[in-house]
Amino acid sequence: MAATAWMGQRLGSRAARAVLRDRRRAKARKRGWSRDIARLMLVASVLVLGVLAVEIGRKAVTILSHNAAQNSVEIAG
Repeated sequence: MAATAWMGQRLGSRAARAVLRDRRRAKARKRGWSRDIARLMLVASVLVLGVLAVEIGRKAVTILSHNAAQNSVEIAG
């Protein structure tokens, strides 16, 4: 038995069932929008994390190359 089955039995009228059906549809539509927004936010956050990872990698490469160049100058000098 569904959670709202007692409402249909208690109300019994066709109009009342129509109202409940319309409310369910409205809630489903709202959930759909909420899921779409959540998916969009997830994609945006993954993109931001990807950009941050690339920038951190670039910074690490720069630091390592400067460190290697400094070590080679010390060895040669």
